[in-house]
Amino acid sequence: MCNIVNACSEAVRLFAQLAREPEGVVMRTGATFDRQRQLFELKYCGHIYLVDCQGNVSRPDSMEPVSYNDRTLILQYLCSASGLPPRGRWLSFLELPEGAHHYAPFQTDALEPLARTFDHKPAEFEQAARQLGGEPLTMGDAGARIPVLPKLPMAAILWSGDDEFPPRAGILYDAVAPTHLSTASLWVLGVELAYKLMAGIHPDHHPVDWLGR
Repeated sequence: MCNIVNACSEAVRLFAQLAREPEGVVMRTGATFDRQRQLFELKYCGHIYLVDCQGNVSRPDSMEPVSYNDRTLILQYLCSASGLPPRGRWLSFLELPEGAHHYAPFQTDALEPLARTFDHKPAEFEQAARQLGGEPLTMGDAGARIPVLPKLPMAAILWSGDDEFPPRAGILYDAVAPTHLSTASLWVLGVELAYKLMAGIHPDHHPVDWLGR
């Protein structure tokens, strides 16, 4: 995985070029553009974010600065989204291009913490998913479809543990995902989704950075 500061700087540089033609960005991404205020607006994990033409990202309902991870992911999506709609078919991380190379850290950083946090807590999981704009999904013991980005839904699924098997979790991507973001970015997006869900009941949860700390 790449250094997040470098990734963010590169995303800012590229977005500042593309933002000169906002109509193209809007058509590809599902964002909107306020010409008077010169601001793009899009929903990310259930919240509205504003992006100016220099690549600065803010969240109107929060005084906290937007994290490097979130800013980078939002800008990368605005830069590289293909414009294609969701396909209604799910892919696991292993099914993404080169996904097998990054699956071990994905399991450690996203799936295992998610499974432990919500083991035998379906109601808490459903509440956390709703905070991100999620809707129930009939998969596993508990599941939710979450519109993470305008044209990129994802799913989170839980299986409770028992005497024989530990709890398990799954994070799935709509099959359109590789046309919008690289596998490295989708790795970070999956980890971010897991930690945003966990923060719904444990606000002290913080995601790993792009170096995998």
